Amino acid sequence: MEHTSPVLDRSALMRNPRAGLPVALTDTIDSYLAWVELEKGRSKNTILGYDNDLSQLAAFMHDKFAFSAWDDLQSEYIEQWQASLSISNYSNASSARKMTAVRGFIRYITKEGILKLPIAENIKGPRLVRKLPGTLSVEDMNKLLTAPSAESSQGLRDRAIMELAYSSGLRVSEICSTRIENVDLKHGFIRVISGKGDKDRVVPMGRKAIKTLEKYLVSGREAYTRENSGSHIFLSSRGLPISRKTVWHLIKQYAAKCGLDASKIKPHSLRHSFATHLLAGGADLRVIQEMLGHSDIATTQIYTKVDSSRLMDEHAQFHPRRHFSSKLRKKAAVRK
Repeated sequence: MEHTSPVLDRSALMRNPRAGLPVALTDTIDSYLAWVELEKGRSKNTILGYDNDLSQLAAFMHDKFAFSAWDDLQSEYIEQWQASLSISNYSNASSARKMTAVRGFIRYITKEGILKLPIAENIKGPRLVRKLPGTLSVEDMNKLLTAPSAESSQGLRDRAIMELAYSSGLRVSEICSTRIENVDLKHGFIRVISGKGDKDRVVPMGRKAIKTLEKYLVSGREAYTRENSGSHIFLSSRGLPISRKTVWHLIKQYAAKCGLDASKIKPHSLRHSFATHLLAGGADLRVIQEMLGHSDIATTQIYTKVDSSRLMDEHAQFHPRRHFSSKLRKKAAVRK
């Protein structure tokens, strides 16, 4: 049996990872994708990602081991595929995501009786060191939110975008897809329809966000509407729903304008700041989880680490014992 790990042709696999694969392999993948979509309710983007990852695995095994049926799957085949991902410079995060898709697929074909050996639990992905999300202080957040002009249509739009992101913790994609009928300004709520995983949720808006959004809808949005404009709240200069890329650029521009480090600030920074500031103010973690739309509380718990990290920094900077300990260390050094 061959034991070398060829380098994956990433460009070729991205073009068509299923090219030349036996029907027996692709049919089973399609059955799994249909099951994941119908039974698990995964989003279209997630389904496409699973399709690419599983087809890539099948193409690797078919080329290297003449693999043609899933009942012949062995742990060694997957281990060599993992090695090839590393050689091909896939990041640990990308490799871990691929292995999540593969483990789910193996559990499925085992449950369906296609694969007789329970090998899913033996397959481990690369260990990830989870980075703490970047957040802004309350002071810097205020600088960013007031950077857009309150006198121009663009300023009103951009300020409303950022206020909504910070006030309700919305993802950029959710902001871009929000429609007028999704917002209840009277009661201060926004219904998020097109969130991650296609899960609906209702999130409150703060008073400033409501006021800013109302001012934009009354005095700013009309400048962007065209004949083909629908009911999306935030529009581009062409009257179409504003894109995530545009939001990314405008936040960078306003960060630089108010003297912040634009290289460290992105749209998600506002969402992270929303969660971190709520937690610091005493909000319950489960409530934050619900507002963020996280399906797993473990995802939300990352913000407890952010808050703890900030507390440690504050303690180290301002507690009087810090200076006392420093003096003791100097005395100890002299005695030696």
